[in-house]
Amino acid sequence: MLIQSLTLLFNFTSFISWYEALTVALAIAILTYSITPAVLDDWEERNPPTLYFYLQWSWLGYLKLKDAFWPFFILFNGILIYIDYRVGEGTFTVASWFTMHVIMAMPLIYWTGAVWRCSKNCPSRIWATVARSITLLAYCEYALRWVIYKYYPNILFSCEQMIIHWGDCV
Repeated sequence: MLIQSLTLLFNFTSFISWYEALTVALAIAILTYSITPAVLDDWEERNPPTLYFYLQWSWLGYLKLKDAFWPFFILFNGILIYIDYRVGEGTFTVASWFTMHVIMAMPLIYWTGAVWRCSKNCPSRIWATVARSITLLAYCEYALRWVIYKYYPNILFSCEQMIIHWGDCV
């Protein structure tokens, strides 16, 4: 997350610099820490028997934070790396790349809700803040990818892919 998009924007554009990105990340972390509640000491740990209960209980905030955070974090980043790899190899079109981002938007909203609700079940307020901040940075990743798609497509997509999608190679 943020590896491919920030690297492309830092190296090939003047859209954002490293210190501006660091300032945004620190601001998100500080604001998130200020609204993260204190950790609950008395909560009942549950082990979901099925995937349905896992999804329901993580959304309702019944699971440990790590159980709600890590599975989707790995899935989300794996899909971002995979679609960027496929675009780099020329086996994905711009429309396919965009469609995968749309497909991942709804699980991202679910993941945010699950992490924010399960953060009260974390042993440390710092780790709850880190998890919440990373979910917010996923939205920043989407925003940066939209900037690349809209204003700087030539730094990610080949000319053939751009001709197929926009009809012109800018």
